[in-house]
Amino acid sequence: MSSLQNDVILAVDGLSVDIATQRGTLHAVRDISFEVKRGETLCLVGESGCGKSMTSLAIMDLLPKGATRRARRLAFAGEDLSRAGARRINALRGDRMAMIFQEPMTALNPAYTIGNQLVEAYRLHRKASEAEARERAVHLLGKVGIASAGERLGQYPHQLSGGLRQRVMIAMALMCGPDLLIADEPTTALDVTIQAQILRLLADLQRELGIAMVLITHDLGVVARIADRVAVMYAGQIVEEGPTAALFGNPRHPYTRGLIDCIPVPGRTQPGGKLGVIPGVVPSLVGDVRGCSFRDRCAFAREACAAAPPVHRAPDGQSWRCILENAA
Repeated sequence: MSSLQNDVILAVDGLSVDIATQRGTLHAVRDISFEVKRGETLCLVGESGCGKSMTSLAIMDLLPKGATRRARRLAFAGEDLSRAGARRINALRGDRMAMIFQEPMTALNPAYTIGNQLVEAYRLHRKASEAEARERAVHLLGKVGIASAGERLGQYPHQLSGGLRQRVMIAMALMCGPDLLIADEPTTALDVTIQAQILRLLADLQRELGIAMVLITHDLGVVARIADRVAVMYAGQIVEEGPTAALFGNPRHPYTRGLIDCIPVPGRTQPGGKLGVIPGVVPSLVGDVRGCSFRDRCAFAREACAAAPPVHRAPDGQSWRCILENAA
């Protein structure tokens, strides 16, 4: 893991995202707060539909139509993005703030060559010539492990495999040398071998360039290998957050414990043995959402869970939102 510096690149305080639907307001993200320092990797984990991707889109100001963002403070390198205008956001996005989108098969434009898509943002933000931008693109394609990088610039996305397209997406995000990189499920739909290569590549680049990274995933195995800190999301909230070793060694929230129990452990999980399960499904977040959202699936639930649970903090840096002081 990377060595951390003291400066905070991203500070999120009280971020909420609401989406208007025919059935009422969907509270996709509910009052979440976290920080990411330069050189640090924070992983957002949780089941599908818990608000991870919506959080990343809110930070980048790329929310879909009908969605609204609120935050007490949303600061990038000390600048409050929640009060910045569209012109300033456009100047930062793709330059000092970059994102690797979830699906490389559709994130790249099939009508343009790889070269055209790589150089566009660099020329816009750096006012560089076509030759300078293409030289930068070739350099980064080589850095992310793509052979014959110069020839790749003339190819179209459909001519590349899924693993190569994912590497192109990483190179594209790094073109302007960002301070913050958000990677939304960067290994989705890739086989295990390519997944390991991409994760190792991201970790190496992050360490080499000192980038602050927010990695979104539902794979706790990925988290254990790459994260400095982990934020566990459930039903639009962060229910537990802390250093990776502390969170895996002593999960405090019942949901976190349930996720970890679902993972097979070499040497401890017997072949053919049963893994842990979390019964039920994530609740609807349309309309009023009160109390602990996990209580209908929790083995420790009691009447007090109908009220908003308190937030506990431990000396090891962990914090969790539950009436229990420990799920163990």
